[in-house]
Amino acid sequence: MAGSDSTVGHTVGTTPHTFLVAANNPVPVSDAQALGLPADAEMTSTIRLATARRPEDTPLARVFAARSAPRRSRSTPPPFWLHGGPDGRPWCSVHPAAPDTHDVHTPDGALLARISRRPGRLLPWPRRVRWSVRFTDTPRQVTGKEGTWYSWLVHVVTAPAWILFTLFALLYAFFDGTTDDHSFSQPARTRWLTPGAGTLLDYRGVREVYRLAPRGLDVRLAYALAVLQTWERKRGA
Repeated sequence: MAGSDSTVGHTVGTTPHTFLVAANNPVPVSDAQALGLPADAEMTSTIRLATARRPEDTPLARVFAARSAPRRSRSTPPPFWLHGGPDGRPWCSVHPAAPDTHDVHTPDGALLARISRRPGRLLPWPRRVRWSVRFTDTPRQVTGKEGTWYSWLVHVVTAPAWILFTLFALLYAFFDGTTDDHSFSQPARTRWLTPGAGTLLDYRGVREVYRLAPRGLDVRLAYALAVLQTWERKRGA
């Protein structure tokens, strides 16, 4: 299974750690082409240790995207590039390959893996959103489903009460003028697993953090997954 290499370049890539995707106001890159980025590239997010939330703390990685990047649809995330935080070296690029499908390439253009998202649905039978990582050098794959079965059970059972609460909250906000978000969010806990290795990446929706055990998942793929899932959840919010 694909693992961290010299391109990744620092010890956090091989040790378990908890991180988050921190969005920020886009920052234009002055020397974009020298870094192998499009001329109109800007830094859109950073990957940070969960214990290092201050803006001045050095991030684990930086996420870049081009302002003029073409999209397959309005709902498709644009291509983006991951660069190391401490050294700034290119790690990988992530490009849409099909609806809900992205290819991850190394800096020299080699295909590292393919990330796909299968949407959830209620009918004709319920199924959860599923994220999958397929590697180029092994038939094994890493998969994760959003929400545990017991959290979905609680979600369904308590839905009438939450819907009623949301309606009253919206009615109150209409007359009071408040802008608080009282939406009823779906279960988000996601565990990415592979046979024989257990949980490799664990997303906790309440704290919005990821716990990575990189024994079987390249840190670049873990960060790419986190960015894609974060952007997807922000669009659906």
